Amino acid sequence: MEQNGLPISILLSSANQHDSTKFIDVIENISTHLDETAIEQIVQCYADKGYDAKYIREYLKSRNIADCIPHRNYKTRCNETNNQNNYNKTRYVVERFFAWLKCGFRKMAIRYERISENYESLINIASFLMYCRVLG
Repeated sequence: MEQNGLPISILLSSANQHDSTKFIDVIENISTHLDETAIEQIVQCYADKGYDAKYIREYLKSRNIADCIPHRNYKTRCNETNNQNNYNKTRYVVERFFAWLKCGFRKMAIRYERISENYESLINIASFLMYCRVLG
């Protein structure tokens, strides 16, 4: 997601896989859609507790991206540079995208498509229409 809540990279996976297993694939997929200067401008990554894994934090650190991922043990929320209020505002942007998908595009509310290519195409069309609404 970018700061307006518009998707940059979308990957489909099976329902029995946790989202955190595809985190690195999504970040790597961003490079196919953005140029190098835009990729260098990515300085922070916000995610929920489900993405609290050592390999994710190490990957972001190797790419010089600051992470704001709450720890699962509730003792430490985010890095010292980011407060919890900023984290909640940023997470709302991601949740708003999913609300747009489910409310604005009726076919996305429940996945009726069995063929993943068709479903991914519907998501891409919905994303394109969201871009037109926000940017145009």
